[in-house]
Amino acid sequence: MFLTSELLQLVIFGIFSVVSLITAVYIINSKNVFYAAVSLAFLGIAIAVLIADLAPASYSIYSAFHILLYVGATVVFLSISMVIFKDLYVKQERITPSGIAVAVTAVALFLAVIFGLSNSSGINVPPASLQELATDLLTSFWFPAIVLVVALLTTLIEAITLARRD
Repeated sequence: MFLTSELLQLVIFGIFSVVSLITAVYIINSKNVFYAAVSLAFLGIAIAVLIADLAPASYSIYSAFHILLYVGATVVFLSISMVIFKDLYVKQERITPSGIAVAVTAVALFLAVIFGLSNSSGINVPPASLQELATDLLTSFWFPAIVLVVALLTTLIEAITLARRD
């Protein structure tokens, strides 16, 4: 039996939805910051796949930028923070009603999104050419791209330097 493209999209959506929910719950319940940072990277990748699954021809480039910028920058930032604040002691207090409030808020938000999307018509996004997008980015936004690359590289060099100092 061969999967149709719509069925394959639903399967991918289901798998990565479950992965994103599991990693989000693990981030909240994790006692170790490093494991939470790694789980945050997996959450970002799962969200990028979900974004690309919406309209693969149009949103795939946005998904790639999401992985490069948000996931990469977040993991580098958390790595630097862990190196800098490794001896910092934080006292944790458990507040039980907060879990109930979070659960109620999450269910209300989920229902609002479902009811809001059920009345909307499908959005028809025209496919984007990666060559046109690359040309447009490099001609119109060359300076912010250079600043972004230099900022991420210097942050990575700083993280490596801080990690090697110990």
